[in-house]
Amino acid sequence: MPVGGEFDRWLTVGFTRTVLVVVRTVTAGTRLLDVLSLFEDDHRIQVVFTRDEDNSAVFGSGVRDFLHELGVVVLPWEQAVGTRFDLVLAASENDRLQLLDGPGILFPHGIGFQKYYPGTTVVAGLHPERLRGWDHTIALSHHDQLEELRRIGPDVARRAEVVGDPCLDRLLADAHRFEAFREAFGSTDRPLLTVVSTWGPDSLLGTDPGLLTELLARLPVDEFAVCAALHPGITSAHGPWQLRAWLATARAAGLRLVTPAAGWQAALIAASCVLADEGSLALYAAALDRPLLLAGRPAASTVPGSPMAALAERAPRLEPDRPLLAQLRRAMDEHRPGRYRNVVEAAVAGSSATALRELLYRRLRLTEPGHEAEFAPLPVPDPPPAPVSAFVIGACPHGDTVELTRFPATDTEHRLEYRHLAAHATRASLRQLSGAAIVFTELREPEPFSEWAEAVLRRWPAAHVAAARISDTVCLTRDRAGEERELSLRADPLLAASLVYLGGAATTRAIAIGERTVRVTSRVR
Repeated sequence: MPVGGEFDRWLTVGFTRTVLVVVRTVTAGTRLLDVLSLFEDDHRIQVVFTRDEDNSAVFGSGVRDFLHELGVVVLPWEQAVGTRFDLVLAASENDRLQLLDGPGILFPHGIGFQKYYPGTTVVAGLHPERLRGWDHTIALSHHDQLEELRRIGPDVARRAEVVGDPCLDRLLADAHRFEAFREAFGSTDRPLLTVVSTWGPDSLLGTDPGLLTELLARLPVDEFAVCAALHPGITSAHGPWQLRAWLATARAAGLRLVTPAAGWQAALIAASCVLADEGSLALYAAALDRPLLLAGRPAASTVPGSPMAALAERAPRLEPDRPLLAQLRRAMDEHRPGRYRNVVEAAVAGSSATALRELLYRRLRLTEPGHEAEFAPLPVPDPPPAPVSAFVIGACPHGDTVELTRFPATDTEHRLEYRHLAAHATRASLRQLSGAAIVFTELREPEPFSEWAEAVLRRWPAAHVAAARISDTVCLTRDRAGEERELSLRADPLLAASLVYLGGAATTRAIAIGERTVRVTSRVR
C-alpha cells in the first residue's frame, strides 16, 4: 500500500502523522473505532489498519470483511512491521506488537478487566509476558486497575494512564437519541427487549441455545419487539450461515439480529429492558440505567471481586420455568434509576473524551484541536426487517371493544379464546397457509386488491378473510361473502382483519392491545 515517505509525492492531503490500528478481532476493531472518532476532521492525521494473519486470533474470522466494509487502507503485516508510525493503537496484547515501530497505546477489549482467559487464572488483557517489551501506554478505565498492573511489575504500572472508557462515553453521549434508535428496531409503539450474549458455554446462548426462539414464541408481537446482539466470537466460531440457521424460527417470528460489527450500541440505548449474561454488554446496560435481567450460568471466567461479579450478584436472574412476559414486566416495573451506580463507578472512573484525546495528541506530538473533545455520534443502524410470516391470534370481546393478542406462529401452544391463524401470502409455509383463517399481504396501491383477494380466497379454501396492509394505518379486507371493507387504526392495521373474521367489523369501535387501546374506523368499500 502507498504508505511511507517514498510515496509522499502522490498524496493529495499533506498529513503529517500516520496512525496504525492493529485489528485482531472484530470486537477489538469496534472498540478502536470509538477512539478513532476523536480524530475526525483532523487533516494532519492519516489512519491505516493492519492485521497479523500469520498470528491470527481464534476469533479472527470476519476481520477481513469488517475492514473491507469500513473502506479503510489495510497494510499487509509485513509492510506494517517495516514502517515507522507516529502512533500504534491496539485492543489486544496478544498481537505481536513488539515488532511494530512506533509508540503505542493498548486499550482493553471490554469494559475494564473482568474475565480470565479460558481455562486459566490470567486476567484477559493483562497477560504479564505480553505487556512487556513494547513502548506503549496502557489505557485503563479505572484507578483500581493500577493495582493489577503493579502485581505484574512496577515498570508496567508506570506506563498506565486512566482515561475512562471511550465506548461507554460514546453510549452516554448518544443516549438522547433513543427514539431514533427505537424506530430503527421497529419498536416505536412497544417496548424493545434487547438480548445480548457473549461467547462460551456459560453464555446466554451457550447455556440455552433455544432461548431466543422461546422468547419470540412466548412474547406477544404487539407488546414487545425483540432484537439480539451476539458477540462476534459466536459468529467467528460457528459461521454466519450456521447462526442464521439456528435462529431461523426466531427470525421468522420477528427477531432482529444485529450484525457483529455494528448496531449493538444502538440496541442497548433503545432497549426498554436488557436480557444479558456476564459479558461487557451487561455492564454497559447497567451504566445506561436500563432494566436488566441476567441469563446463562454464573461464569467461571468472571474475575471474583470484579465489577462484573458484583453486577452478577445484584441483578435479578431470568427463571426459565416461570412466565417470561411477567418476568420482563416485573424487571421493568421494579427497576429504580441508579440501581447499579456503585457497580459502574467501580468499573469506570469519570468521562473519557477529554483525557483520551489529550493522551492521543501528546503521543502524536501534536496540538489538540481547538474545539471541545467529544465522540462522534453513532450511526443509526439499519438492521434487516424482521416481518412475522404468520400469527396465532386470540380474541376476547368486551362490549364494543375487542382485546386481541398475537403471537408468532411456532410450535408453541397458546391457550387463546377465538383462536385463529393469520398467514402471509408469500412468506408463510404451506402448512400455515393451509390452516390460516386470514391470508394477508402488503400492497402499495388499493387498486389491485379486489382481484388479489378473490384469487387468494379461491386458492386457500380454509381462509375466511383476505387482507392487505396498504399503509401504516389502513387495511383492506374481503370475506367469503364478497364484502370488502377499509379499516383504519393507529397500530398495525392487520389487527383489524381479525374483526372481520370474528364478524364484528361493523360494530367494534376499539381494539385493546396489551396495555393500550386504539380506535377503529371501518367502512364498506
